[in-house]
Amino acid sequence: MQHLKIIKLNYIILTLSILGVLKVKGQDTLILKNLKNISCVSIDAKGNKYISDDLMTLYKYGPNNKLITNVNNKSYGNIASIDCSNPFEIYVFYKDQNILVFFDNMLNIRGEVRLNDFQMNNVACVSRSYDNHIWLIDMSENKLLKISKTGEILAESNYLNSISTKQINPYKVWELNGQVHVADSTIGVFTFDIYTTLDKTYHTQSFSSIMSSTESLYYNQKGTVIKYNKLLRTPININTYIPSEARLAIDKDNLYYYYNNKIISLKRP
Repeated sequence: MQHLKIIKLNYIILTLSILGVLKVKGQDTLILKNLKNISCVSIDAKGNKYISDDLMTLYKYGPNNKLITNVNNKSYGNIASIDCSNPFEIYVFYKDQNILVFFDNMLNIRGEVRLNDFQMNNVACVSRSYDNHIWLIDMSENKLLKISKTGEILAESNYLNSISTKQINPYKVWELNGQVHVADSTIGVFTFDIYTTLDKTYHTQSFSSIMSSTESLYYNQKGTVIKYNKLLRTPININTYIPSEARLAIDKDNLYYYYNNKIISLKRP
């Protein structure tokens, strides 16, 4: 009987490996056998995971961690960020080429914006706005901009160097609940209203990756996950330790970190 149990267990592991996905540690760890190094992870409201790797492939995995589809567009280069806040229109930013590409939920290309065509030649980061326009940081102008897909400027902030005594080097922008967050890994996070007026500044210590819920910021500070309470403006060490090179992702229930070919889920503290 013990021999039969071992054979059955080996069969299950072999089956999962053939599918390209191996889950261990009580379903908390997802190991993607067909990926080498994960570069980006974004999770939509339905629990689908959009994942890119350093071979310039974009994957979609379902809530059950099964591969749904993938696409490789090497002509665009490496993927810098994925925004799936609208699960029917995925924004993928190819920073090296300065191109934002729109995919449908099956990763068919539905359009693109070549930012160089609008004289926006030094864009640090990009994300979707609630009304399906585009937020971006144009470092040539040193401003937060909201633009349409035809390049029309819909809103623009004051010069970013006017809101801090330090040089601001934004690397991430995202919208959440009517606020636009701009992250600088050495200063912290600046929040703006949807009209690009500065609202708050959350000063943090240096971090390598950051995500946000309505109430909190979560960031990787040299291998320690820090929860920053937005209301109290205080950091809390939640005694969760991860690789210093790991990056973070978030959904409505969980916080994730990923590195190499692994995605590990944590119950959000």
